[in-house]
Amino acid sequence: MKEHVTYQAFHDRESSFRFFYSENADTQPHFHRCIEMLYITAGRADCTVDGESFTAEKDDIVFVRRCAAHSLRPAPAYANYVAIVKAAYADDFEKQLEKETLPPHLADKAYNRTLRPLLPRMLRAMREPSFLVMKGYADILLGSLLQHYERRPFSPTPNLSAVVDALNYIDEHFAEPLTLDALAAHFGYNKYYFSRLFNAYIGENMNNYINAVRVRKLAEAAKHTENVNVSDLAFACGFDSMTTFYRHFERIYGRAPSDVFGK
Repeated sequence: MKEHVTYQAFHDRESSFRFFYSENADTQPHFHRCIEMLYITAGRADCTVDGESFTAEKDDIVFVRRCAAHSLRPAPAYANYVAIVKAAYADDFEKQLEKETLPPHLADKAYNRTLRPLLPRMLRAMREPSFLVMKGYADILLGSLLQHYERRPFSPTPNLSAVVDALNYIDEHFAEPLTLDALAAHFGYNKYYFSRLFNAYIGENMNNYINAVRVRKLAEAAKHTENVNVSDLAFACGFDSMTTFYRHFERIYGRAPSDVFGK
C-alpha cells in the first residue's frame, strides 16, 4: 500500500486520555493534534517522526509532538505502552511546548527505566479513568521527560488550524461532492492560497487526498460487508465514476480492487 500522510481525526475528537498496551502495530504515516508517547517494552520498531527516521529498542521512548507526522513498523516485532495526551491533559506545559519540543528518539535507557514502573499503574487506572488522576500521570511523564532531555526549537506551521478544519470536514463529508473551489469558499480562503497551504502540510494535492480518504473508507466498509459489491461501495463513498475509483485505488494499493477484495 502506498504511503500517504493521513489525519486521524478520531484522536482529536475523543475527550479522554488514552493509554494502552500494544504489540506489533504497523502504522502508516499520520498525524493528530495530541501529544503521543510510546515506551518500547520489547523488540525493535522502525520509526519515522517529523521526517526523522530511527530504530527504537527496548526501554527507548518515542515522543511525537502535536501535529508531527509519524509512522511505526515492527523490526521484526515490538511491544509498547502508548499514551495519547490531549491538550487538556498537557496544558501545564503549553508554554514550554509552544515553540520547543523534545527529540523524537529518547534513548537514555537507564533514565527511562526509572519511569517504567509508572506505566502498569497507569494502565490499571484506565479501568476507571479520572480526569485528575490521568492528568497527574501525564504531568509526571511529560514533566520528567522535559526536565531530563534537552529540548529543541521548532517552527509551528502557520494557519495549521485551517488545514485541520479542512481535514475534519473531508473526513466527515467524504461521501459528498468535494472540490478545491468549494472547500476554499467554505473556509473563506482564496483557492490558490488554500491549495498551496494544503500541499505544504499534507504533501499532496487536495483532490488526491480526498480520494485517498474515500479509498480508505471503502476498505474499512468492505471489512464489515458480506458479499462486497465494489461498485456500490465506491459510489457510496463519494466517487463519481468507477474510472476515478480504479485510478485512485491502484495509486494507493498498487493493485486492482479484485486482487484485494477477490471480486
